[in-house]
Amino acid sequence: MTSHRHLSVLGLPASVITKLLDSDFIYDDDVRGLKPVELSSATGLSLKESTEVMRLAAATNTEQPVTVLQMIEEESDVSHVVTFCEALDNLLGGGVPLRAITEVSGTPGVGKTQLCLQACVSVQLPSSVGGVGGEAVFIDTEGSFTVGRIKDMASHAVHHVQTFGSENNDVPNFTVESIMKGIHYFRCHSYIEMLAVIKHIPSLLQSNAKIQLLVIDSIAFHFRHDFPDMIARTGLLCRMTQELIQQATKYNMAVIVTNQMTTKIENAGSSQLVAALGETWGHCPTLRLTLHWCGQTRVATLTKAPHRNNSSVNFQVTVAGIRDLTTMTSEKEPTSCADTPESKRRKLASTNVENV
Repeated sequence: MTSHRHLSVLGLPASVITKLLDSDFIYDDDVRGLKPVELSSATGLSLKESTEVMRLAAATNTEQPVTVLQMIEEESDVSHVVTFCEALDNLLGGGVPLRAITEVSGTPGVGKTQLCLQACVSVQLPSSVGGVGGEAVFIDTEGSFTVGRIKDMASHAVHHVQTFGSENNDVPNFTVESIMKGIHYFRCHSYIEMLAVIKHIPSLLQSNAKIQLLVIDSIAFHFRHDFPDMIARTGLLCRMTQELIQQATKYNMAVIVTNQMTTKIENAGSSQLVAALGETWGHCPTLRLTLHWCGQTRVATLTKAPHRNNSSVNFQVTVAGIRDLTTMTSEKEPTSCADTPESKRRKLASTNVENV
């Protein structure tokens, strides 16, 4: 594993260290991947000073080889945030994985935000019942966060834990109030605000080691409407993803980002719904999960994941949260995936058409 060194140990002048720290550049990996001109613009350092910072950071940040056995052991140690839907957890290999970025895309109303809210509750499950006992950060770009839904999910989660794990010592501390306190909420009205919050996340993580989930709902909203320059948008998204995966790995945290759908026009004139932000963005998340409708049934399809086969499972959104689709319910559902509920068709009719 790469060691993360404080920039103050690189032997730089005090004036340079001060400018770096004032600009929230604290560790050597904070400057990794930047160009001297970018570091200079962000900190006020000269190009010569920025070049020296980059050189020293690279010299102390050389990757050391790891054995395959170490890789296997590290992979087996990765924890997951369960979703309360056994089929979906099995699809993901145990739940939403820590140290990874999971993208959840889908049409309006299919359950993207509901899954994010469920994860904010589930990440706080006590370790004695298979949880990670963490907290969550929720970055809301669309205004879709609903306190009432969180209370409903929290209440049912507490009841479930108290029913099946009441003999464990950490269960009494798992309450609706503790769950509400364990969700740190940010409302961002522009991509500038969103980037500022993401830049602030390392400081928040250092002051609160219990945070093990970061949700961005949605990552596409401001980037689709505020960026006419697609090349600049792609570059910024890739750099932001690099920061997020570094934070996820360093602080043992899961990252969930939701994405919108757009209509892709094929050469023959046909079209299909695909995740927004383009093909280059598609390489950025570690896992990609698409939620869609099959008749009246919600379906989750895994389209990208290391060491997991692409597959689909059914799920439902209940008052309690994300749950498995019961056998009785599934028997009543239509089998044709071409049928989309009328309310969803009306929403899809207003979907912007993009060439991506």
